[in-house]
Amino acid sequence: MQLNFMRLNEVVMSGDGYDQSMAYHAYLNLESWSFWGQCLYCVICLAMAYAGTPRWVQACERRQGSFRLLGFVREVGPAIIASSSMGLMVLLLSLLGCALSELLVVWKVMSLTVWVLSVRAGSWFLREVMRPHELLRFMLRGIEWALVLSMVLTFFGFLRPMLDAVGTVQFSVGNQVFKGSNLVGGIVLAVLAFTISGQLAQLIDWALTRYSIRQRMFSNDALVLSRMLSLTIFLLTAIAVLVGSGVEPATLAAFAGALGIGLGFGLQEVVVNFVSGILLLLERAVKPGDYVTVGSITGQVVQLGHRSLVIRDAVGTENLIPNVTLTRGMVQNHTLSNADFRVSFPLRLADISRYEIAQAQIEQAMRAHHRVLHDRPVGCQIAALYADEVTLELSCWINDLQNGQKTLVSDLLLDIGKRLQACGVALARGQH
Repeated sequence: MQLNFMRLNEVVMSGDGYDQSMAYHAYLNLESWSFWGQCLYCVICLAMAYAGTPRWVQACERRQGSFRLLGFVREVGPAIIASSSMGLMVLLLSLLGCALSELLVVWKVMSLTVWVLSVRAGSWFLREVMRPHELLRFMLRGIEWALVLSMVLTFFGFLRPMLDAVGTVQFSVGNQVFKGSNLVGGIVLAVLAFTISGQLAQLIDWALTRYSIRQRMFSNDALVLSRMLSLTIFLLTAIAVLVGSGVEPATLAAFAGALGIGLGFGLQEVVVNFVSGILLLLERAVKPGDYVTVGSITGQVVQLGHRSLVIRDAVGTENLIPNVTLTRGMVQNHTLSNADFRVSFPLRLADISRYEIAQAQIEQAMRAHHRVLHDRPVGCQIAALYADEVTLELSCWINDLQNGQKTLVSDLLLDIGKRLQACGVALARGQH
């Protein structure tokens, strides 16, 4: 594909040096005053573009524009304003009878700006809409500026000599010969391919999640399919990138063997955690939304990752627990087969002779609460007896553990305290 700002009357400038560049061609074929006047106008348009973009952003903010819209304006605003200003000048002068050959500088700089606009808009889409990994975002930004720089160098005729110099660089690793041009092209191909592959994997995960909800499919089965398809996509992408970069199949097979040895030693823990995660999904022992206890951590499972399980505890802390810990240790799943959960808490009375009255009031208070299940029993049993007090264990059942236990216990204690006070039942004062 030839860049249109390097084409003049169906003749493409070779770009082998400055003498063959479009800038030098315009300098030779235009009057001095016209050439420098057009250059000055282009500089003014670019300056106006960078000065006007912040005001454009402020206007969008006043209109309560979305964050993504503001980001797009910041990225491509200068190119839009500059190309529009130059295009308006070309249109007006063309209507007045000027030929495009007389507006060579403005015309070609406008074409260059439109290409830059396309590159920056595409890069913004890949970074902000497709949302790749942060490392890929950084590399996409680098490729974006590299493409913009290459266009500018092409305009001045310096790109081809630089590429030729890079192409002369080569080195060997065993029987495999690596060339500089293949390495540069491979890096660009890898970043773009893995960005698209990551987005495709996210799209498959989203589609499988929606399908599992619609067809009442078990969520873990959808996660297993998503993991396996994502792994296949990334493996095929990696092979395609290596082959596209000039790596021979024999070298690729040797690399795969070395990678297998690396997996057996340095990456063993990563593989073990990945396989453990797949086993957890297949066994259906844990799924997102379950309330589990792993060691001293109790909370809700919010994510089943490739390497670890994420549990959010009662105070909002998200704990990352390696998958292998769950397969090798004991896990308590409080909501595995159903969501019913028994809540229990203590209460101390000052006089055991008032136990029957207190029991009736306590059971009435628990049954009156909207979160307590009416079809499950409530409990008020004697847990310990002392000379001056009695300790009770109160219990009830709920099925909305995601709403927490502390608020429920607080509400129940407040209601029970008021009811016991009204009946003249005293609570214990001492500590045991």
